[in-house]
Amino acid sequence: MIMQPFSKQIKIISIFLVFFLALCLTFLGWEEAIASPTPGPKETMGLWETLPLPPPEDRMQSVHTVVLPNGKVLVVNGSSFRSFLVLENGEYKFTQFTEGVDVKNYDVVNNTGILDPETGKFERISSPPALQYGTTNDLFCVGHLQLADGNVLFVGGTGRYYPGGAFTGTKQINLYNWRTGEWKAIGEMKDGRWYPSLIPLADGKVVIFSGLKWGGPNQINPSIEIYDPKTEKLSYFDPRTLKNSPFNTKVESEDIYDSIDLYPRVFPLKDGRLLITGDEAGIAGVLVPHSSKKSYLMSINEDATGKLAISFEVGPDRLETSKAYGTALQVPNSEDVLLLGGIIGTNSIAFGRGGNTDGFPGAKVVASLQHWRSPENSGENNGKWEIFPNFLGTPRANLQAVILPDKEILVLNGGQYPEYLPVYEPLLMTPDPSKPSGYKTQSLNSAKLPRLYHNGAVLLPDARVLVLGGNANRAAREANGTVHVDIVGDQTSFFALAKLHNKAGEPEDFDLNTFYADPQHYYAENDKEPFVPAEIWQGEIFSPPYIFKPGSRPEISNAPETLKYGEIGTITVKDATKDGSLVLVKLGSVTHSFDFGQRLAELPINNVVVGDESTLEFTAPENANLYPPGYYMMFYLNDLGKPSHAKMVKLG
Repeated sequence: MIMQPFSKQIKIISIFLVFFLALCLTFLGWEEAIASPTPGPKETMGLWETLPLPPPEDRMQSVHTVVLPNGKVLVVNGSSFRSFLVLENGEYKFTQFTEGVDVKNYDVVNNTGILDPETGKFERISSPPALQYGTTNDLFCVGHLQLADGNVLFVGGTGRYYPGGAFTGTKQINLYNWRTGEWKAIGEMKDGRWYPSLIPLADGKVVIFSGLKWGGPNQINPSIEIYDPKTEKLSYFDPRTLKNSPFNTKVESEDIYDSIDLYPRVFPLKDGRLLITGDEAGIAGVLVPHSSKKSYLMSINEDATGKLAISFEVGPDRLETSKAYGTALQVPNSEDVLLLGGIIGTNSIAFGRGGNTDGFPGAKVVASLQHWRSPENSGENNGKWEIFPNFLGTPRANLQAVILPDKEILVLNGGQYPEYLPVYEPLLMTPDPSKPSGYKTQSLNSAKLPRLYHNGAVLLPDARVLVLGGNANRAAREANGTVHVDIVGDQTSFFALAKLHNKAGEPEDFDLNTFYADPQHYYAENDKEPFVPAEIWQGEIFSPPYIFKPGSRPEISNAPETLKYGEIGTITVKDATKDGSLVLVKLGSVTHSFDFGQRLAELPINNVVVGDESTLEFTAPENANLYPPGYYMMFYLNDLGKPSHAKMVKLG
């Protein structure tokens, strides 16, 4: 066969590229060779934008990230996982760190702000008082959720820092009014809650799970409380007295009882029961089993007098033991549940720091997808778990999963270890019934900044995804409020100021502007990976590929402000198509790799009249258990899957 000249050119170029890549791998290693790939086309790989770095007085991370009904984003940090930096013998040495900070000091806990994603402007606002009802009131590691009226409920938080990475939880309940920007003290719970989960119910009530107690460090609060926003009262339950609760169920092959760990991943089902998956976001030093594969179902019943009662069933066994710092979500337009990534065998965020896994026998970060298929989809009374062990391709902890309006799922942030080896590339999960997992995956363009522990990601009303925060260590705070982020772990003083050098190996002091201009610029001693500061203060916004699909973007020109369950509604859309779709996406409320708010409901379109201003008739969701009352973003997508900007709609 005679090869044409053009084919010869292709062959020569291909041989050169293979040779060049081989040289890169030989002299740099695989990770270095691919660390900064050239961005692909935005139409298939998406597009990243970097938000302006706020002025020094307004810089903070975003441990807790909440989308408000006005489209702005509430950023809450409290004491921000920092340590107090002290002087030694009057000398300015910065060689000794005191673990934690004084949460009674308002300046320490006053780290709250509002971000306007449209303009990129960040504004610092006041936090609740540091002392309330005679006890501490720090919103770091609080539980939070939007109520039916859009106001944000904050439950618990940090009572006190203790040496060795231990904590207690506050008893406080605070409410943020999104219309006025004011805080309201609701009262106190019976005991503290640090790392609690808040789960919404069909009637607007909120179930409160887990957290650390107030009285002593690292003690699990086993109680469950249900908050009623109408009365601002709590109903209290002790599951240790109830049959089949985790606290009365023994772990497989061991003579110990199960537990409900910190920030448990819990989801409402169609019939009103709650699925307790077993995954969580615990910390080291808390007595919980790490070998349980159990899941549970909790029922809530109300008698004629309004008195509530709870009961439990032991659910199906999972195919992997409980995991910390994986993410979890409900399948769009379904009650099925997905668990992605996380750590097995330990709850310690120090696992793998600096690449060191000594002292953690059997622990690992996984790349798995676990899928709980509902009774409807599995044929089993309490559903069934399936597992796809290497679904993510790369092991990942502290990752996020954001539901997109087209029912795709965007996986992003986190690292191969909780605070080390950041993963920059998002993974797009697209529904595909031909795949065993139900999804095909595609890597997208890399983010600029590393985002490890305490990162956040939420869907915005313009269908882009906001990404904030990230911890690689504890930052250090001086008494005058100066915060140092050039911190590394240290065996003698727990943390230390980093000794850094540049890529050429030359010693160089840390400069914030240099880092944000080139996040790969600095390296710490004895570490081949780029240095990651203790806190990330600059946000990014990712536009998924659907933004760049061809043609004009459809826009909802008129939509109802409120919807009742099951009612027929009408909207008008500019640039609609005959075969478009309409969805509601609940506002995000994310912390510690779990979004308590997001879920997607598809709205059946009953009739379409196509024109310059097309009219669509649709049916609102009928199931308030799956789609609790509150504010949702309504998106219209054309026949190509290109989304509109959202209209805010109040369901309920």
